[in-house]
Amino acid sequence: MSALSESEHRCHPVAADEDVGALRRAVARMAAGQGGLGAGVAELVATELGTNLVRHAHPGGYVLARKAGDGIELISVDHGPGMSAADLTTPVSVAPPPRGRGLNAGLGVVRRQATEFDWYSTRRGTVVYARLGTNSPTTAGGWRFGGVNVPLGGDGESGDAWAVAPDRRPAAMVVDGLGHGPAAAVAAHAAITTFEQVPVTDLDHLIRRAHEAMRTTRGCVLGACVIDPRSGELTYAAVGNITGRILTGGRALHLLDRPGTLGTHLPVPRTHLQYCRWEPGSTLVLVSDGIRSGWNLNDHPRLLERHPAIIAAVLHREYGRPTDDASVLVVQGAGGMP
Repeated sequence: MSALSESEHRCHPVAADEDVGALRRAVARMAAGQGGLGAGVAELVATELGTNLVRHAHPGGYVLARKAGDGIELISVDHGPGMSAADLTTPVSVAPPPRGRGLNAGLGVVRRQATEFDWYSTRRGTVVYARLGTNSPTTAGGWRFGGVNVPLGGDGESGDAWAVAPDRRPAAMVVDGLGHGPAAAVAAHAAITTFEQVPVTDLDHLIRRAHEAMRTTRGCVLGACVIDPRSGELTYAAVGNITGRILTGGRALHLLDRPGTLGTHLPVPRTHLQYCRWEPGSTLVLVSDGIRSGWNLNDHPRLLERHPAIIAAVLHREYGRPTDDASVLVVQGAGGMP
């Protein structure tokens, strides 16, 4: 399967009824021309998500929206009140609605209209994920992936980008163009294009090609990996402050970043490869420096059981910096595949 990359999200704050209307109109403009959407579906789902934020979240929340394949992706995020302490002992997928009939009714509408749907709630808040359209490329070959990419200020072009090639030996990459805004986005796009052009099997070769592709841009930092499920090994390389972890069971293995930048007038930095064990049920998380480095999942029980986009949105909510573009990419899959 060819490499897949997704556009940045638009962040729509929702705290009052007029915000719901603004969200609905923005989503209608985004959905126009997306061939996988039925008439009015995106507007209906956006309205339900926004109304639930106004009625049941305190003080409101926000919805992340972007074009995705032939449809759109919507992620509703809030800071609480979430479920009660008793509800936390019940599996999220079968737990009773934490905030009464309003949330349940709204989620029922969203679930019926979505190609992919998931939600997660604790006392720290709730995240609802809905992908609308006729296809769902976030699940391929036994692998699931998803992420968030939120530009500085919640709108405009992001200098961050990510891409995944969900093949039998999947590859993933997160890049962060130096600075932010359109010039940083040009650099990030050049690196992603390099990733998309040929299958990624040699990380040193990928980094050198990306370096040359960005010579006329301001440059970027980059982290990339290849997973070999047959041998149970992940190979990782990073130039600059893209950081990541492999999460397996209750353990976390930190992936190492190296100083440097790509695409500048300086020679390409030397590539240092890190070889890590990839076990069945592992989760890969790669983040740009728009996410604070001390992130952890200690306060988010059973989060790794949810859709990767849910995991990414929770990490962005809890650890995103308001002063920079911020991206989280999550890849999940099994080892020992045939």
